[in-house]
Amino acid sequence: MFNTFVLLFIEFFKTGLFTFGGGFGSLPFLYRMAEIYPWFSYHDLTQLIAISGITPGPIGLNMATFAGFKTLGFFGSIISSFALILPMLIITSRIFKLYDKFEKNTYVKSVLYVLRPTSCALIASVGAKLFYNLVLKNDLTLANVDKSAFLLVLFLFVLTFRLKRDPIIYMSIAAIIGIIYFITTT
Repeated sequence: MFNTFVLLFIEFFKTGLFTFGGGFGSLPFLYRMAEIYPWFSYHDLTQLIAISGITPGPIGLNMATFAGFKTLGFFGSIISSFALILPMLIITSRIFKLYDKFEKNTYVKSVLYVLRPTSCALIASVGAKLFYNLVLKNDLTLANVDKSAFLLVLFLFVLTFRLKRDPIIYMSIAAIIGIIYFITTT
């Protein structure tokens, strides 16, 4: 059990240390954990991504809390959440003191210029891997897809590009429709 506490701490500390670009930047690390450890599955990861869209807090922190709780209960959730946050607390406290000095530094600007598209590529690769593992690998075809869920996704996809509103609105609409659908079909 102690080894699992240490492993949770190390994995989520690494995630917190090397994540760049917000909560979605942690997805490559979380995906790797889903491949290696029994803490959560690909399905859990996709469910938590959806839930994180309508709940406060970044995806990485929600996943750390979930994985820690699922693995070792309350103390596991505390350890994994703290491990994820700790690197940013350390780095932010140091950078804050030096920010004025490095704000206009050419090298710092160059590093940030490269890190932004790299983060986007990592996030896109996780999306492709999740799509492969949950849709293609499971032989999910239109014949065995819930038609109403497919229409809802299509409807919300079109709405996001037409209305250009906050994504939380669409997540809330989907959650309400899902609740109504669940209540009426059970």
